[in-house]
Amino acid sequence: MRRNRLAAVALTFAATSTACVTTMAAAPAAQASTATFYTAPASVPATPGTLIKSEPFLTGLGVYGKTTRIMYSTRDTNDKPTAVTGAYIEPWAKWAGPGPRPVVSFSVGTIGQGDQCAPSKMLTSALNLEVPGSIGVNYETTAMNKLLSKGVAVVVTDYVGLGMNDRVHSYMNRADQAHAVLDAARVASKVPGASVTADSKVATYGYSQGGGASGAAVEAAPAYAPELNVAAAYVGAPPADLNSVLSGVDGSPIAGVIGYIINGAFSEYPALQQIVDDNFNGNGKAMLAKTSGQCTADTVLAFGGKKTSQYTKTGESLAQIVAREPALSEFIDAQRIGRLKPTAAVRVATANADDLVTHSQARQLAVDWCGKGSNVTYAPLSNPSTGTKSILNHLAPYITDQSAARDWVVDRLAGKPATSNCGSIAGMP
Repeated sequence: MRRNRLAAVALTFAATSTACVTTMAAAPAAQASTATFYTAPASVPATPGTLIKSEPFLTGLGVYGKTTRIMYSTRDTNDKPTAVTGAYIEPWAKWAGPGPRPVVSFSVGTIGQGDQCAPSKMLTSALNLEVPGSIGVNYETTAMNKLLSKGVAVVVTDYVGLGMNDRVHSYMNRADQAHAVLDAARVASKVPGASVTADSKVATYGYSQGGGASGAAVEAAPAYAPELNVAAAYVGAPPADLNSVLSGVDGSPIAGVIGYIINGAFSEYPALQQIVDDNFNGNGKAMLAKTSGQCTADTVLAFGGKKTSQYTKTGESLAQIVAREPALSEFIDAQRIGRLKPTAAVRVATANADDLVTHSQARQLAVDWCGKGSNVTYAPLSNPSTGTKSILNHLAPYITDQSAARDWVVDRLAGKPATSNCGSIAGMP
C-alpha cells in the first residue's frame, strides 16, 4: 500500500512535469507580497462577482498569458457574502473565433485544504514549499495552457476558504463551488487589462473536484447568474453523488480527502461537529485536524490506503455512519449534482474503470441531465483498469482526455452546435 501511495504522488508530479520547466518555490519577497494580498477584508461587498482587488504577478511556470491575482466576492452556501481569491490569465494568443474573446472559468481538481495549496498560489511555482513539511503540487497548468493557446482567457477560482485564513475550505460543497466558479466568470471582464467583456461567451471546465464544481456551476447558472452567456461545460469525472464517492475513495490512495469533506462540512454547518465528536475516535479527530492544513500530496502520503473504520469509535465506515445520522445524511444528499437543468451544452466524461470517483454515479449525472432535456455529450472513456482502487483508474483519464475536452469546449465557444447523444446512452457503458 505504501508503494501505491508513492505511485499516486509520483503520477501527480509527472502530470506537473508535462507543463514546462519550473521553479522550485516562490521567492521570499513574493511570499511576503502574497501574504498581504490573501488577507481577508473586514467587509465583503454584498454583490457577488465584485472585484475587491487585483495585482499582476509572475508565474514562473511558462503559463501562456499575462497573469493577474484577484480577490472577488461570492455567496456561500448560507448566502453570506464571502471573499474568494483566484487568478485571471489573459492569453498571448489571439482569439480566432467570432465575437469577443471568450473566458473559461477553470476549477482545479483536488489540490488540498491548507491555505498554501490555493490554485493561484500554486501558479507561482511547480511546488509550493512555503509551509514546512508540506508539498503543494501544481498539476493543472497544461490543461490551462491548452485553452490559452486557442486564445481563450482563463479565470481560476481558489474556491471558498482556500488561500485565505478566514475559514476552512468547504471541499465539495455544491453551492460554494458553483457560486465561486460563476462569480469568477462574472469578475473576469472587470480585471484591469482583460479583453473579455460582459458579453463574452463563458464555459466552465474541470476534472474530479473541478468536474464537480463545473457541473454544479453550469446547472446553477440559469438561476444564480442568468446574465452570463454560458455556452458550455466540461464536466470530467465529477463527484456528483458523494454517497457513492465516499465508498469509492475509502481505503484508496486518496482516502484522506474524506477528511477534507468532513472538515468542510462542519465549518459550514457547526451542528455537524457534534456528530463527529460522538462518532470519531482519537485517531479520527487527529486525521481531521491534520488534513485541514495539508495539500493533496501530503494527504496521500499520510493517509493513503486508510479505511474510515479505523477512525470511528464503533469500527463502522463513514458511509455507515452517514446512513444512520439524519443530519449528516441530509448534508451529503444536499451536495448531489444533477437535480437542476443546465441550459448550456455539457460534456460529461468518465472512465469506465474509475472505481474511486465511481464511474456509475458520473454516468448517472449524464442520465439525470438528459432526463431534464439538456444538451448532453456523454463520453465514456475506455481506459483499462490498473487494479482495484488504483489511483491510475481515476487520474490517467485526466491526462488522456484533455485535448478532446479542450477542442469540444473551444468549438462551443466558437458557436459550433453540440449534438447530444442522450438517445444512445442506454447502449453505452
